[in-house]
Amino acid sequence: MPVTSLRQNTLPTSAQLERQINAGRMVQAGQDGASVREAQTLLQAHGHQLAVDGDFGPQTKDAVVAFQRSRGITADGIIGPETLRELRTPAGGVDRRSGTDRGVTPAPQDRIPGQTGADFQRRAELDAARRQRETGAPTAATVAPSNMTERQKFDHYRNIVMQNGGQDPLTSDKPVVLGVRGMDRAGNRHETTNNRNYDDTFVVLDRNGRVTELSGSTHAGQRTSSLVSAVGLIRTGNFNVVPNGVRSKDNGMASFHVRTLDGSGNIPGIRDRNADGRMQDGEIARRDTMTEILFHPGTANSPRSIGCQTMPPEEYRRFLEAVGSRGFSFSLVDANGRT
Repeated sequence: MPVTSLRQNTLPTSAQLERQINAGRMVQAGQDGASVREAQTLLQAHGHQLAVDGDFGPQTKDAVVAFQRSRGITADGIIGPETLRELRTPAGGVDRRSGTDRGVTPAPQDRIPGQTGADFQRRAELDAARRQRETGAPTAATVAPSNMTERQKFDHYRNIVMQNGGQDPLTSDKPVVLGVRGMDRAGNRHETTNNRNYDDTFVVLDRNGRVTELSGSTHAGQRTSSLVSAVGLIRTGNFNVVPNGVRSKDNGMASFHVRTLDGSGNIPGIRDRNADGRMQDGEIARRDTMTEILFHPGTANSPRSIGCQTMPPEEYRRFLEAVGSRGFSFSLVDANGRT
């Protein structure tokens, strides 16, 4: 079972494990030896209770799966490059009462040369910095002014997507959807809360330069639910969105499933643990995961969601016309730079 805090200053060494993974050889059930022993030691350092015996048996596989789920990556029980990056990235537990991060501070030796850390926000920041260097001056995460031409709007939104590490709509074989959290279609900025308003903005971009701006919600439309322990919202970042079929509750309109770029349905998120409708610092600091996140229509006057991406039915019909049926790339940004 994972613990709620880590006490070590740095993570244990793992030279054998790194060499094996970097040589393209996965570490998985049935193996034994020094690489497995180092993996077990790292899992222990992250709070998982298991024997360090160099034998990759059921106990070790269960620990790997639990660790992968805690980091929102594919939980297949196999240690490959992505799981290794996560194992080499210290992450402190968060005190459930105060929200204080009581974990370790990453040290240079806890990074694999040439690879980014696994922390979701750090990835987004690195990608944004790289895109900014490539595209020039940053474009604020805002709604394009209404007096812009369609081409100017396209360039405005494309720059936001690119500077945040998203797919280039000019070269993507699928539409690119930008979500601007914390800003409505009129350009009014606001704090993000779990509420019954469509107060966020979605923009669909295609390679032909077309722009479709829509009102919607990237947050929950309620504060509590019997379906989950706490409602929430997904963190900003870049995602792959795939068809999910037509659900009976959606009046014949198609829905879509949000996945990470590596195909996982476990999305980094923020849960409203105290059900006050707001995202507190302690809640943001947690490493929560959201599952079964969809794009789907809400009701005419309110998001029908505990964490999905929703729009009023009429807006959602326009959205479907713009994205088609094959799926799309999704970049979510925050107008307040918070989540």
